[in-house]
Amino acid sequence: MNAPPVFTSSHSRQRTLHWLGVVVAMALLLPTLLFSIVAWVRYVDAFREAETRMDGYARVATEHVLRVFDTTEALTERALELVGDADDASVRARERELHEQLKRMTTPLPHLQSMWVFSAVGTPLVSDRFYPAPKTLDVSDREYFQWHRDGRGPDFVTEALVARVTGERFFDTSRRRVRPDGSFGGLISVGVYPQHLGKFFGELAGGEPGVVIVLLRSDGRYVARWPELPPPGEQWPADNPLLLRWSAGETSGAVTAPSPLDGTLRVGAFRRVGHFPLNVYSGVPRASVLAAWLRDLAVLAGFTFPAALSLAWIAWVARQRAGLLFLAAERLEGEVAQRRRAEDALLQSQKLEAVGRLTGGIAHDFNNLLAVIHNHVFLLRREPQPPPETRANALAAVERAVASGAQLTRQLLAFSRRQALHPQVISLQQRLPQLLALVKPVLGAGIVLHCTVADDTPPIEVDPAELELALLNLAVNAKDAMPQEGHFLIEAGPLTPSEAEGGGGAMVEISASDTGVGIESALLDKVFEPFFTTKPQGEGTGLGLSQVYGLCKRSGGQARIDSRPGAGTTVRLQFPAVQCLPASEAPQDQPSLVPLNCSVLIVEDNAELANALEPVLAAAGCEVLHADSAQSALALLDGGAAVDLVLSDIVMPGTHDGIALAEVLRSAYPALPVVLMTGYAHDLVRAERQHFEVLPKPCPPALLVSTLVRAQQRRTAST
Repeated sequence: MNAPPVFTSSHSRQRTLHWLGVVVAMALLLPTLLFSIVAWVRYVDAFREAETRMDGYARVATEHVLRVFDTTEALTERALELVGDADDASVRARERELHEQLKRMTTPLPHLQSMWVFSAVGTPLVSDRFYPAPKTLDVSDREYFQWHRDGRGPDFVTEALVARVTGERFFDTSRRRVRPDGSFGGLISVGVYPQHLGKFFGELAGGEPGVVIVLLRSDGRYVARWPELPPPGEQWPADNPLLLRWSAGETSGAVTAPSPLDGTLRVGAFRRVGHFPLNVYSGVPRASVLAAWLRDLAVLAGFTFPAALSLAWIAWVARQRAGLLFLAAERLEGEVAQRRRAEDALLQSQKLEAVGRLTGGIAHDFNNLLAVIHNHVFLLRREPQPPPETRANALAAVERAVASGAQLTRQLLAFSRRQALHPQVISLQQRLPQLLALVKPVLGAGIVLHCTVADDTPPIEVDPAELELALLNLAVNAKDAMPQEGHFLIEAGPLTPSEAEGGGGAMVEISASDTGVGIESALLDKVFEPFFTTKPQGEGTGLGLSQVYGLCKRSGGQARIDSRPGAGTTVRLQFPAVQCLPASEAPQDQPSLVPLNCSVLIVEDNAELANALEPVLAAAGCEVLHADSAQSALALLDGGAAVDLVLSDIVMPGTHDGIALAEVLRSAYPALPVVLMTGYAHDLVRAERQHFEVLPKPCPPALLVSTLVRAQQRRTAST
């Protein structure tokens, strides 16, 4: 009675045959259906992966292009320092000296084609490649010369041109020279070989067939290209989808469009190159993506359909064992599905882990700061009239959180080398000993570190982060000069008037001395130049002492170096003394705003920031107007709006940034004061070079209002 049932009846046989027929049909239909679904999913993934791969090419290419432009900007800055605002006759009188200096700066950089100083009429004054500069050369008809002559902006990047002297292909980055009276004084140009970028693009593509990587201006003109540049004058048509998206302000994205050169339909991606009017585009032929998809599909079909046919044949042959085979197939399918789910879950967890490593640290710190702000705002709203002590404590906590957030952002920007300087009054007696823990690991176990600070050393005003970076650079140099063992001494103290250079008042000196191999005297005049290094190739950038020199100059001081071969090296950093306590030691006053009582036009494309500035200025008695672009601001002023001051951000969308707007206002409304705001060091330097008032971001409200008061007072005094 407990024996298993035996299927001997006709009904049982028919049912078995029926289900075997279903199994055979499903063995054929299900793989076909699954194959179709997988084929579609792989089709979508193939194009998505191609877009992602092209975006990766564009991202890496953009970073490389930015490094090249960082080099040209550094060279341009150095050339401007060498030439200054001297007239053409003075520059020509120094042609031999300037030629040698430019040549020394550009020789280590093989990707640079040439470097020139041109007069206001387009004739060359100095060149790094030719001495004397060819007198017959005239660039007054070049687009970049006319751009600077007409005052349309301080910097310009050309398309790929043909050199008139050498016949080489090059593209040019240039900057306007300004005479002491503000008029056009010529320009500094740095030429770059486009094949340098083209070679890098080719290495980046790694031989992938059909890949094109292009550096284009926003107007569609070619700057560099892989595999090859088109003839001069080639340009993308104005109705090209990419140009339309760039003109609409898009800075990155994916695109599938035909090539303007050969008509090939390509899958690609583009990225904006920093603040420059340039874009990197990378694309792969759509046919190549389809071919790869078809190859994958063929492999998938080779596994899928033979297996399906085998399963159907086995089901047909083993009709008498249909139940057992069906159960076995069902179990097998369940195991395969479970394995796929496990593999998918593992892949997803790996992706999430990678993203988490990237964002976790930053998100954690910012979330802590936001939690502090959110909780104290909640408490203040919950109790509209809190006790003064409670309100003061809550506001102080919010201010500390905001300051910490600004410091975290500043550290991130410092890492990317785009931070603005934030000078602070610091006590060296307190600060230098604290830096020992930072410097000691750089030196290693074999080098003894000493630090002494004279008790009568007055405070100095300097960016603390830049000072830390300078001492770290000096420690790295000392470590390289003492590979085995030695002593590294940091000293600080006041200088006597006879010791201070320039005789401009009380000075403080920070010296860093090592007992290393020293430097030959013939090289001491060059060590502060950018990219100059005595280290073997590949072991130094030549920017460490350049940063030290730049810090001292921007802080109103000097940098000197004393060294002899075998007798060690001493680098001396001299800063003006400050006759007041550091900010951390000064008493903290309650925040207050100086009455301003005037009409202020805020030019800011970030609506949230503008909305935050308006009540601050209103609290100082200002009537506030807002424009979200330079064009809108000019329209308001040209329309007769009564404005006493203009407060403008520097980085804004459109044809004019804040500096360009300030230049227009200086010409059209000379009596109208303009105060600029920025969070980037290179913008700050550009603005200060043109004698504009600049505030860093973020800026305390009291400092903002006091700066506007000074600008208003200068206007009143001038009228």
